[in-house]
Amino acid sequence: MTVTARDVAQAAGVSPATASLVFRGKPGVGRETRERVLAIAREMGFEYETREPTQKTSTILLVIYKRSGQVVGETPFFEELIKGVSDATYQSGYHRLSISYFYAQQSASEQLKSLRSVKCAGIILLATEMLSIDVSQFERLGVPIVILDNWFPSKPMDCVVIDNQHGAWEASRYLISKGHTNVGYLHSKVEIRNFLERRSGWRTAVQGVIEDEGNPERFVARVGSTTESAYRDMTAYLDGNPCLPTAYFADNDVIAEGCIRAMKEHGIRVPEDISVVGFDDAPMTEMVDPPLTTMSVPKAAMGALAVRRLIARIREETHGEAVRVSVLPQVVERESVRPLEVKLP
Repeated sequence: MTVTARDVAQAAGVSPATASLVFRGKPGVGRETRERVLAIAREMGFEYETREPTQKTSTILLVIYKRSGQVVGETPFFEELIKGVSDATYQSGYHRLSISYFYAQQSASEQLKSLRSVKCAGIILLATEMLSIDVSQFERLGVPIVILDNWFPSKPMDCVVIDNQHGAWEASRYLISKGHTNVGYLHSKVEIRNFLERRSGWRTAVQGVIEDEGNPERFVARVGSTTESAYRDMTAYLDGNPCLPTAYFADNDVIAEGCIRAMKEHGIRVPEDISVVGFDDAPMTEMVDPPLTTMSVPKAAMGALAVRRLIARIREETHGEAVRVSVLPQVVERESVRPLEVKLP
């Protein structure tokens, strides 16, 4: 079982904040307490980077975690998120943003060794594809961490996330307000927290609205998370002549684009036959035919919020509390939704 700084703090009878000061070489801890925490850390096998009390750095490290690489990539969504981190870093007086990739399929020890060499003041962890079990290895680096685009119930750590459940609910209710009583779901096969929360929001919105049999799951199409894989999977799904809804909510714009292409090839017109709403408001949504109605996410603002929280951690201005900040997506209307006769429940 991996030993964390919190485990050492509990064994030493000190707060996690005090243990953090010890491992980071910060002042404000008595010699006896410092020596006791370090001795217990050695006994428990906790790894940390030794820092001198006077050591200072103006570097923030952004770690981009990739488990499958099927979601996190060189897409406009993540480019804008990273730009938000970069701009806020320099505006806050930190003179360097170092970006590193961490791959789940490669040696963790070698990658952690490389991260330690950066000598950063703190880490922003882009954790979109991360699982809870992956976080502990980063805690051992001994610097403040803020998680971006994910959160973990078992880890009381600062994080900045999208309110995915509310966003999906809002998108689905928007379709219902346009008269669509059968609202389906284009659901990614890659089960990250963002998509699972969006599924929950969609289901909450459509429960009790779906006509006939009343089971919304009959309108769920599981597809790949890239444009091409979504296109292929939707093509295969439509080849089976399924029962189709009058509208779909998609996990994101990439999936929506691939599925719309498959629909067109099967003679299904958007929005005349089926309306579609995406999620993220990527630049390509205005170039899709028809331009895609979607949920706008304040991506740059998310990155800036993560930086501001991390700096508060570095400066020890948080009083030890952990926070989860959720940003709210908003509907952006374009041309992929056709209003029907409105029948609100």
